[in-house]
This record gives sequence, structure tokens and C-alpha cells, in this order.
Amino acid sequence: MLPIKVVVADDHTLFREGIRRILSLEKDILVVGEASRGDEVTKVVERAKPDVLLLDVKMPKGDVVQTLLEVKEKNAATKVLILTAYSEDENILNAAKGGARGYVLKGIDFPTLLQAIKTIHKGGLWIDKEMPAADAFEEIAHGQMNEVSETPYDNVVGTLTKREMEILRLVAEGLTNEEIGKKIFISEKTVKTHLTNIFDKLKVNNRFKAALLIMGHSGNLEASSTAGRGKSQ
Repeated sequence: MLPIKVVVADDHTLFREGIRRILSLEKDILVVGEASRGDEVTKVVERAKPDVLLLDVKMPKGDVVQTLLEVKEKNAATKVLILTAYSEDENILNAAKGGARGYVLKGIDFPTLLQAIKTIHKGGLWIDKEMPAADAFEEIAHGQMNEVSETPYDNVVGTLTKREMEILRLVAEGLTNEEIGKKIFISEKTVKTHLTNIFDKLKVNNRFKAALLIMGHSGNLEASSTAGRGKSQ
């Protein structure tokens, strides 16, 4: 079983290094990157392609919602767990709107942090019910997920071309537009055109939601995209 790849993003050096060191003791966790500023996060995510991002809710040189959107643009498969020092923080709810899958207080014990990482990695939500924002966060997070799941998969497949399904599979794997273009031998501009068509057909407005819709059906998508390889649209 492959280890869970984690990136730790926090501006406090001692906290960040402490998390990295303690996570490194776990055989099923692999820390693949760190960031100390908001404007570094997306670069690290694009390079390391983590399964889970531990993100401080208040990073210098970065708004949490914008950072989340950029992370999903760079690697839609990355799931985000928010780190916060305060039980009452409106930024937590903003993070939920941006696609975060859970949040933890920085004062929690390590076993709880480890459980939170593994839970969101498996597709679940991690919510501390004792925190004031718990119910609102859960409602927003489920709303984000339900918005994506409202489009029946079978109906979606019938509207996508083989090339579009191939591109969507690569998006779900976390590839950028440039990387997708190089992999299937088309220009980045053509990739963007295909994505515009995909978003329209799936009735979503970004690659994160498109990837979420399709991830639960990777077997069908893989079979369809394989059948279409080597053919142009």
C-alpha cells in the first residue's frame, strides 16, 4: 500500500517542522513538501502532488479561499485539512466554501491529527463537533460535494467524447493543462478548449468539481479513455 503523501503549510517554523518530524515516524505517511507562505503553497502542491495538504487557515501572502482554488487547479486530487489556532474563526467557513474537507485545532494530539489525515484521504470529512463552526462547516462541505454528485454519472458519460474522457482522467490524476497537452500530444490551448466543453457538459465551473464527479467511477473512465487513445476528436 502506497503511503499518504502530505504537504505541510504553516508560517510558524517550529510548528511546521514539528508536524513534519512526527509524521515522518509513520510508515504510511510520506511528507513530500513544506510551505511557509500562501504564495508558496500552490508551487509546492504542483511539484509534489500530495494526497493531503495541511494548510494553516491564516498564511502570510495568501488568502485561504484563493489558495484552495489554486491548489485544486494545480492538483484536483489533493484533499485539504485546515489547521487553525482558534475555535471561532470565520475563515474556517470560507475554507469550507473553497473545498476544504476538514479542520483541526493546532493543539490537538498527534493520534487525532493522524486520524483526521487518514479520514479525509479516504474521502470523508473531519469535523470537530465541539467547535462552534462544526455544523455550519459540515453543511457547507456536504453542499459542495452534493452539488457535484447531482449530475448522474451515466448521463455524463453519454455526453463526453473519448478525448474529453481521457483529458478528464488526467485532470483527476492531478496533471496541469501543460502536462496533459504533452502527454496526449495536443497544445495547451486545445486542452483548455476541451476543458471548457467538459465543464459545460458536467455543469461545473472548475476542474476540482469535474474531478470529484468522476473519481468515484475511475474504472469506467479508464476503460473508456483507453479505448479512445490514439484517436483525435
